[in-house]
Amino acid sequence: MIAELIEPYDGVPYDPCCGSGGMFVQSIKFVEAHHGNKKKVSIYGQEYTNITYKLAKMNLAIRGIAANLGETAANTFSNDQQKDLKADYIMANPPFNQKAWRADDELLDDPRWNGYVVPPTSNANCGWILNMVSKLSQNGIAGFLLANGALSDDGTELKIRQQLIENDLVETILILPRNLFYTTDISVTLWILNKNKKDRTVDNNGVEKHYRNREKEILFMDLRQMGSPYEKKYIELTEEDRAKVVETYHNWQQVGYENTYENIPEFCYAAGYDEVAEKGFILVPSRYIEFVNRDENIDFDTKMKSLQSELQDLLVQEEKSKEELLGVFKDLEYESQKAS
Repeated sequence: MIAELIEPYDGVPYDPCCGSGGMFVQSIKFVEAHHGNKKKVSIYGQEYTNITYKLAKMNLAIRGIAANLGETAANTFSNDQQKDLKADYIMANPPFNQKAWRADDELLDDPRWNGYVVPPTSNANCGWILNMVSKLSQNGIAGFLLANGALSDDGTELKIRQQLIENDLVETILILPRNLFYTTDISVTLWILNKNKKDRTVDNNGVEKHYRNREKEILFMDLRQMGSPYEKKYIELTEEDRAKVVETYHNWQQVGYENTYENIPEFCYAAGYDEVAEKGFILVPSRYIEFVNRDENIDFDTKMKSLQSELQDLLVQEEKSKEELLGVFKDLEYESQKAS
């Protein structure tokens, strides 16, 4: 879905915490699915764990994907392998709420924080955001996942979030359903940052797209009511779900959006800068998207009759189950056990 949203047709994709290279593979799959040329894509990334770094190189090599993952596995913050990189697309899933990611006296003058407050040592979320911001090209766009706390944390995080909004980088915030990932059951957020929200025409793989001026606007989307059961205890966004999200986002972006986009309760809302500022630069989608109070629409008498009918059915089933169970004991010649 990230690939469909940011459309990495050609140019330079980057992932600062690439793991085994999954985001890169999805990026290339997107290009191939839209009949693009993967040779026009120059992949850059970095990975901290040595074994995972080797897996990423192998994963890309067996698919014929050329990539520069740095000379060695290394910490993105303390040993940036792509210092001078300017990426057209960033796709990432950084570690959530990473603690003690730098010492108090380290990286205070790092150029990646240029113009921003230095990210706190207690949580790396803003560090990851600013690292990605520093890597974006003039028209660069980034899609990445973060824990929901980054939307509303106070203190230094609030100051950085305000600076990002004032610098007009935040384009879209999507809150995702719970149980979407194997590694955590929490709901997380997909951020889209865009370095150029001005009106312009772009050739996306031979198709011209006319983007309207979206400066001082942010699109909020809530996907928590989407998804279907997957492997019993997980949720997956279906192809139809993803298509709806992508279509809504691109309709909102483009010229003529008045005819194709509308704010939909419990799903999406386009907010202006003044509204976001008034809410204290909090980016929680539910602060902006209208939610329906379903309790007001409940017919109490009808609901109670429905519950009464369901309860009667359950009592009948319970009695039937008792009779079947006692019958089993009788067949086993343990009928006398019924009295005890």
